[in-house]
Amino acid sequence: MEQKSLIIADDHPIFRHGVRHILSGLPWIDVVGEAETGTSALIQVRHLKPDILLLDLEMPGKDGLSVLEEITASDLPTQVVILTSYDDEAYLEKALELGTRAYVLKDEAGQTLVSCLEAVSRGSIYISPSLGGQTRIPPGKSDNHQEQLMSLTQMERTILKAVAQFKTSKEIARDLDISYRTVQCHRNNICAKLGLKGANQLLQFAKEAF
Repeated sequence: MEQKSLIIADDHPIFRHGVRHILSGLPWIDVVGEAETGTSALIQVRHLKPDILLLDLEMPGKDGLSVLEEITASDLPTQVVILTSYDDEAYLEKALELGTRAYVLKDEAGQTLVSCLEAVSRGSIYISPSLGGQTRIPPGKSDNHQEQLMSLTQMERTILKAVAQFKTSKEIARDLDISYRTVQCHRNNICAKLGLKGANQLLQFAKEAF
């Protein structure tokens, strides 16, 4: 595995120590910094430009979503991995929309963090299994992707293909020269037609279909 630099951003020193312990078994991971606040995390990312940032959502100063949004908007090379106790799908969808490469629950980190970092390093998106990370097509749905795609309009198929390429709604809107709200409307229509719930199932279907 190619060497990766990494920063841990969490306001709990005991948790950071635990994460460091997990990472100590990965010779290809180099922890180059730690941050106790969102503001500090952003400053370190801009200065050190690590390959990966492990980021909690609930941070003093700037919260994790604000840090993620600024990193994405600044086109920084750092891949953000959200490491949080929030298992609310609304946070997951927002984090995916803002450009996170992974969403891992803290109580699963001991079992999943290594797999997550390997997936992110390969260019994949990783989501905790308990949040549907292993979900494919919902039960009862046809396995024939082409048949399901036929129920979509040409624009919906175009947007779904862009989702498969890990593009955010903002990027899709820019590429297609349509509004962000229009993209969101199409995404909602796709989910309704295919019986998908949430950004993760939409992403999983798109990856399998294209």
